Amino acid sequence: MGEINYDIAAIVVLLFNIVLFFSRRRLNILQSAVFLALLLATLGAASADAATVLFYVNTDIHSPATQYAVNTLYYLFQNTIAPLFCVFLLVVDNSWYGFSIKRKTALLLPWFAAIATILSNPWTRFVFSFTDAMEYRRNDGLVFLYLISLMYAVISLVSLGRTRKKLSGRTVLALLLFLPFTLGAFIIQFFNPQLLIINFGISLSELIILLSINDFDVFIDGQTGLFNRAGLALYLENIDLTKAKASVYLVHIDNKQFLGYSVKPEEAIALEKRMIDEIFNAPCRKKFIARFDFGEYALICRHRDPEEITENKERMRRCFSRPFIVGEKRYPLHARLCHISVPEDASNGRIVFQAHRSLSVSDWSYPLDAWLGLSEISLAKRQISVSEATKDALENFGLTVHFQPIVSAETGSIVAAEALVRLTSKTLGPIGPDEFIPVAERSGLIHAIGDFVLDRSCAFLSAIRAEGLPLRYLDINLSPVQFAQFNLADRIYAAARNYGLKGQDLCFEITETAAALSPLAMMRTTEELQAKGFSVAIDDFGVGNSNIVNLLQIPFASIKLDRSLVIASSESDAGRVELSSFVSIFKRIGVAVVAEGVETAEQLEFLKTIGVDHIQGYYFSKPLSAGDFKDWCRGKRA
Repeated sequence: MGEINYDIAAIVVLLFNIVLFFSRRRLNILQSAVFLALLLATLGAASADAATVLFYVNTDIHSPATQYAVNTLYYLFQNTIAPLFCVFLLVVDNSWYGFSIKRKTALLLPWFAAIATILSNPWTRFVFSFTDAMEYRRNDGLVFLYLISLMYAVISLVSLGRTRKKLSGRTVLALLLFLPFTLGAFIIQFFNPQLLIINFGISLSELIILLSINDFDVFIDGQTGLFNRAGLALYLENIDLTKAKASVYLVHIDNKQFLGYSVKPEEAIALEKRMIDEIFNAPCRKKFIARFDFGEYALICRHRDPEEITENKERMRRCFSRPFIVGEKRYPLHARLCHISVPEDASNGRIVFQAHRSLSVSDWSYPLDAWLGLSEISLAKRQISVSEATKDALENFGLTVHFQPIVSAETGSIVAAEALVRLTSKTLGPIGPDEFIPVAERSGLIHAIGDFVLDRSCAFLSAIRAEGLPLRYLDINLSPVQFAQFNLADRIYAAARNYGLKGQDLCFEITETAAALSPLAMMRTTEELQAKGFSVAIDDFGVGNSNIVNLLQIPFASIKLDRSLVIASSESDAGRVELSSFVSIFKRIGVAVVAEGVETAEQLEFLKTIGVDHIQGYYFSKPLSAGDFKDWCRGKRA
């Protein structure tokens, strides 16, 4: 029956794995439960394998029934490992959650057959048997069990191959290492039955998984030991996938900024620990606590009993009716509170993050120390729908880029174009940029939208140049959120180079209002863009305070007059004087002037007389798709 040295080594490694599993913070999700079952099955197999050897060498003191029982137990554990690993892999790549009951049953049916075969073996002798002299024999049924394990290994490999792009490189590597470690040990033992090495190979593979895929340290906040944003996102995703019900309690300390400035770091740490201990001491099942930042937390309870929810809300609210005491100091705190029922209020985890964001930026009119529902905070249902529609559009080609011509005021010939993003939702229909762009800025989707617009714009300009159509450059809008990126200029430069474009081919627009919010950041990014050869334009001038002195701190190449100034010049002498003054100032400092929203011949004539350089508006053309823009250019040239 072979020596048990490798089994003993496997048991030691597996015990270490189990201790490590329970000693570290982990997410209470299906992935953790299946992996724990995999560890226990392997430990059972290694222990039973060692026991079979010990019983075999002491046949005189053990009855045949005991021998059959121990060997049966070994085969039960051993033939559970392959299907468990297959399920673990499917859970990791989220495929398992999409399986129907019939498909899950079909997947596990071979395992059920293996278990039935093993349990019936004491009577059928199909898998193994003992002679009258108590000699152990492997029978034909063992090949059947091997084939089932091999089938699960093939399913695992196929599934991993199909979903590897969805997984991180570290996850794919750990899963791939499991198979050669396991299969290699299996092949060695198949040809050398005396060398009981299978479970040792599996135990090492599981240690690799434990230190990689099931290493949840990246989801832990280093300061408090709570789960961080990434951990919360993964936990909410698991709730979505399993269609579970839960209660989410969001807490945002209202005077957290004051504490950040007025309290010493060591005192803030002690205060936060006291807050967490008192506020989240809820007796709820499968309690999960996450920290967004100092003073911003989420508690998730997997219960839906109305009485418990009411009790938890009242207990947490009462925490803010008295000061928090740390040492000899008293800290009176107040909070904005929001309760969300999943899935009734929030159909997916993103809504919880949006609700947290809404609490963080909500105004002073919100009641403190009182629970609000999702509908009562500024995250209106329309905003939720728009946010979901924006993400869906990014994933399913719902975004398009149109181009509006910019022409010479003097000659009417085409000079440039402005790229304008458009969103059409399958459920909401067309959504204007005035609505979905602010939502995207709050949710963080603006970066993906910006990348999409930049790529489509560069591709368009490259294509139109290849056809010989006249277009000097392209205007692309940048959100203030994008402008704050530290590597923005490098990313834009790489995208332009990818399409064979140079710096002078692209001009990036930032609104006057955004430029006034953070002039130093704007100046830094503008200088970086200019160093790469790009130019910057101030968009929508006239909408904000129109402080030209502040604007002049930013090195911009052109300025775009808002349509409100153009309309005002058509309606009154004062409007014409104001617009003329602005144009005169900018012309004297050598800045190109573009007028937006021009719709009539009278407006065009006046703008030409005061020295406006370029015109943009419906008088010449509305924003056009790439194909229609090319046709328009051909018509102008003809």
